[in-house]
Amino acid sequence: MPIATSNAITRTERTRGYVTRVRAYKVLTHDLRSPLQGGDPIFDGELPFTLPYCEVDQSEEECTTGWAACREAHVALRIAGLWPNGRPSRLFRVVTAQDVLYRGDKLRAPTWTLMEEIHDLEPAICELSKPFAPFVDGMVAEQLAWREALARKGHDEEAVTAGLHAALAARGLTWTLKRFDNAWGAWDARDARDAWDAWGAWDARDARDAWDARDARDAWDAWDAWDAWDAWDAWDALTTFFAVKKGWISIPADRHTIGIRDAYAAGLEIAIPTGPSELGWAMKP
Repeated sequence: MPIATSNAITRTERTRGYVTRVRAYKVLTHDLRSPLQGGDPIFDGELPFTLPYCEVDQSEEECTTGWAACREAHVALRIAGLWPNGRPSRLFRVVTAQDVLYRGDKLRAPTWTLMEEIHDLEPAICELSKPFAPFVDGMVAEQLAWREALARKGHDEEAVTAGLHAALAARGLTWTLKRFDNAWGAWDARDARDAWDAWGAWDARDARDAWDARDARDAWDAWDAWDAWDAWDAWDALTTFFAVKKGWISIPADRHTIGIRDAYAAGLEIAIPTGPSELGWAMKP
């Protein structure tokens, strides 16, 4: 089903800031939790599903009590993120016959009914990526490829280590790999100061600095959709790709994509510097 990126409110009636009979879009995590609030899964995945009624804050606040949704799919993805918990988010079309309060980019209602999941996100990501012109097609392809990789459909340890070795080589690093039983073990190891010193060689700091230096605010909204602490490699890769295409830095556009994206697709959970010339990593559970 095509995604409406404008005119998302149908048969609207407005009274003192309210709209009624609304169709909108809502994003959940891969396991059907709130992408911003967390907590338990909202439902079991069977559609349609009506969210339980709740009180709606009548104030001017944009983020407060009430079930939130967005009129446009790309706005919902920007606010909730393309991978808010390190996995690809899920987009749903929702409707309600209740009064809906419009505040900022959000619609707030006492309930919504989730009608269907939107699987083809390319139109919405195209809309989200308009600030990346004239490189929209390339940026959309990269974002879709990262969503596919971060789904971690594979579980091949040999392919993961091969990808990590390729990633290190692409960055000109002769580091060793250290496997951890889980992501928390790798995070604990990175607390050492000598591990922090290695971050500059691993991440895309130069590309991020280039964005800051050019004050590229027209692309910050789309950039926000990548912001997830457990998906920094995707953020680094996309930032580098665009900075190179813009001519802000002179390195291969895929320097932070080579190997690492393949490793995630094969089941990598995390890869971070954990010591001097050491890359710690763990497989997905």
